[in-house]
Amino acid sequence: MSPYEERRWGDLQRHWAKKAERRQLLPPKARAALGEAGDQVKDAARKAGKAVSNVTPPVIKDGMEKVTDAALTPAVQGAVHLLELVTDWTTELMDPEKVLEHHRAAGRDVAKLEDLKELDLKHLDDFTRTMALKWRTSGALQGGAMGVLAMVPYAGGLAAITLDMVAMHVLSTAVATRVCYAYGFDVTDDEMSHLVDRMVMRAYRNQAPKAEAARKAGAAFNAAKDRVRWSQKLRDDHKMMAAVEKLMKQFANGRAVPVEKVTKAMPVVAVFAGAGTNAYVLGDIVHQARLYAQTLYLAEKYGLPLPENLRHWDDGE
Repeated sequence: MSPYEERRWGDLQRHWAKKAERRQLLPPKARAALGEAGDQVKDAARKAGKAVSNVTPPVIKDGMEKVTDAALTPAVQGAVHLLELVTDWTTELMDPEKVLEHHRAAGRDVAKLEDLKELDLKHLDDFTRTMALKWRTSGALQGGAMGVLAMVPYAGGLAAITLDMVAMHVLSTAVATRVCYAYGFDVTDDEMSHLVDRMVMRAYRNQAPKAEAARKAGAAFNAAKDRVRWSQKLRDDHKMMAAVEKLMKQFANGRAVPVEKVTKAMPVVAVFAGAGTNAYVLGDIVHQARLYAQTLYLAEKYGLPLPENLRHWDDGE
């Protein structure tokens, strides 16, 4: 091992030991529930990862014809362009040749993914070092646009949330695949296919709160956008809107806040929910996939045993 690889192996051992310790603190029923949830979403997640060419822009484009609020049309158009960009991102991420081109440009003689396993880990880490930051930024962009789209009548709402979930599945699969390629692993191999499935499961579970927040914000926005005064029914039916009203009242020293002002805040809630969640999810996928790929790379290269908790993965942690 090079000095860099020795240091990294030590860091990885400590990381997996801490993770195993945290898992042991979970009650048995909680561990079983996590495993069951993972089994239920795995097939759906894998199918979503294959859907990139079929899912997104046409649905939104069709919905654009029904948008009656001219102010919201740019949001729809922006979402269409962004979802088309998701397709371009995915196409590049799923191409192993892009990884090989990087190393050839640096003067390294590599003809296939297997050749990367002859390089020092430092060279492979250099390729993936900024991936988490890049994909946190891209996730925030994509999630924010979908949050705005959730406000649009007909084309938005549940359709926008569904498209966002599918786009995130596609990107999650593609990003995890790129990390596998970066360390010389082929995703058609059973071990690495398991890694990709696992990363997509993480994305699926972490999106549930975001989807619910966007749905509630969109419903509140559409219910209140033509109103000029509050009603108790509006507050009762849309608890999120009532909560935002209370928050705004605090900043207004207890004075009444017009319903129009609170309505305008609903897209902001959806944008923050989408941008924040998607940024976290994609950054986390890169981080976790790198840790596993680095560990497997060094273990295979030097005949080292994998940490115990990597031999029997049964949850999404």
